[in-house]
Amino acid sequence: MRFPVTEKLIQRQINHWSRLRELIHEQPAAAELEPGPVITISRLAGSGGRTLAANLRDRLGMTLQDHSIVESIARTRKLNPELVALLDEQDIRQSDLWVRGVLENRLFLKEQYFNALTETIEEMAVPGNVVFLGRGAGHVLGHRAALRVRLVASTATRQERMQEQLKISRAEARVLLDETDRRRDAYIRKLFGVNPHEPSHYDLVVNTDRLAAADVVETVILATLSCARRDTKQMSGTA
Repeated sequence: MRFPVTEKLIQRQINHWSRLRELIHEQPAAAELEPGPVITISRLAGSGGRTLAANLRDRLGMTLQDHSIVESIARTRKLNPELVALLDEQDIRQSDLWVRGVLENRLFLKEQYFNALTETIEEMAVPGNVVFLGRGAGHVLGHRAALRVRLVASTATRQERMQEQLKISRAEARVLLDETDRRRDAYIRKLFGVNPHEPSHYDLVVNTDRLAAADVVETVILATLSCARRDTKQMSGTA
């Protein structure tokens, strides 16, 4: 449900960000102008992360970075995309990377991937007005992101959504759900050394069990506006 006052505030900020992008485009020297927001989304499988990212892209005119992060790493490092894809939110096994790297005459170890991932995400975040889906972007950027979001939901809800979206059986949905959660969990733990379920790593944790997609995006936009106002006040106070 949208409220008139809330909608006006959101639209006013969207117009502000849009005008800033126009000014930056018109005046390249004006690099000190405030960039648009950077939002990172972490999620449990089936909790609505991709829907939220797409809605933010469409609503705020943001750039969505997800698989494009891996594609950029492969392109800039001149690597086989399939080799880099092995590391995309996967449980990283150093031995597997060693074998594949040797066979393809291009060794790409976990440390190299971590450095490439970090550099790529940081570069993509510079212009602002971007939403990152997964890939540990929130852990890379920390408080440099305007808002770090974590979406969760009950196993039953997520299983039902996955079953409906993919048109698979209940048993297949549960297996896929558990495997996806396991891979993403191991990816964050091994690459960043943190527990992805720890709420303190995020600015906003949303349980999507009872919330429609439209309500979730409204909540995230309002939280982004709140953080943007807070950061502006803090910068003004230290100026």
